[in-house]
Amino acid sequence: MTAERPTVSIVTANYNGARHLAAAVRSVLAQTLRSWELIVVDDCSTDDSLAVIEAAAGGDPRVRVIVQARNGGPAAARNRALAEARGRWIAVFDSDDLMAPERLAKLVRRGEADRADVVVDNLCVFTDGSDEPWKPFLAGRDYGQPRWISLADYIGSAKMYSSRPGLGYLKPLFFGEVMQGVRYREDLKIGEDYELVLRLLARGCRMRLEPEPLYRYRKHSGSISHRMRREHIEQMLAADAALEAEIAAHGPEVRRAQAARRKSLESAIAYDRVIERLKAKDLAGGVAASLAKPDIWPLLTMPVAARVKRLGERLKPHPTAAAA
Repeated sequence: MTAERPTVSIVTANYNGARHLAAAVRSVLAQTLRSWELIVVDDCSTDDSLAVIEAAAGGDPRVRVIVQARNGGPAAARNRALAEARGRWIAVFDSDDLMAPERLAKLVRRGEADRADVVVDNLCVFTDGSDEPWKPFLAGRDYGQPRWISLADYIGSAKMYSSRPGLGYLKPLFFGEVMQGVRYREDLKIGEDYELVLRLLARGCRMRLEPEPLYRYRKHSGSISHRMRREHIEQMLAADAALEAEIAAHGPEVRRAQAARRKSLESAIAYDRVIERLKAKDLAGGVAASLAKPDIWPLLTMPVAARVKRLGERLKPHPTAAAA
């Protein structure tokens, strides 16, 4: 570890991520900004993650590995990394993702020029093992230029089953001073990034969007974010409730956004209960549960709608056939 304070501390939680770790570490080593430290906290992996990190780092002293004494989940691992971080800025980076080489330099430049407390960039989403083209997560005029993201914007994007992209998926760069004493809620297994940024925005921190898709977000079957269960939603509701007073103090637009998010989470739980009963062949129970919560009726059509959409894609003429 060098004595000089790095510009950016990159904090990474890892659990059995050996398959993608080498590529993730190499994308950090390739950054055009050279003043950084990478703190990887391994959450008691049972694969060869530690050997992969050591090989990929190639002895670079800027890469540090901390091994947890017990498995505590991604929030606990990130908190351990935050406690060790020395950088002027702190970047959150997942062990299965990648960064464009110029990402850290551009985000630091954006944050310092605009005096932001939090900087986020667009995501470039790709599917592991697929030949599908990479695509930006945020699209449209609203995200084509640098902009401030308000508390109402942030909460409004976080409704369940919304067509609007969730800003909580963006990976933040935090100004180190605003993170003094701020830590992740370790009882959250999904949505911990969203909740931490929500707290900062509710306390007056300013978040700036860099429109370039510099973060490479990998979609794959092992991703935690693709395995949401009812208890995860209940945890998110509890976390939101703990911030209710702070959020409500920001006025009617924020309160409306929060009420819509809460309603969507409650509907998601009700929907899960209906599906659970239908899967158990309890038709009467499923119908009764759906009648008690009529706002979930549109959700019950989702599996059918998805199948129709896939069928439509298969029935589309092949480009070569259309040209003929």
